[in-house]
Amino acid sequence: MLRCWWPRVQQVLSAIDAIEAAGLDPCETAPDHWRHIGSHIAAGLPFRPYGPERHRAWLQRQAIAP
Repeated sequence: MLRCWWPRVQQVLSAIDAIEAAGLDPCETAPDHWRHIGSHIAAGLPFRPYGPERHRAWLQRQAIAP
């Protein structure tokens, strides 16, 4: 039973590694991106990378949010 979940866990760990490789803290990544990763992994689809441009947009949205 545990083996069927391992590929998904590896994909999440890979996403975390990619975010860290971009010089970003995964804890400060936009929540929308984590939902995107979760839904795409569940559907068996590739997910978009999260880089400095997306992170900058997230920070700007946070700055103007009420």
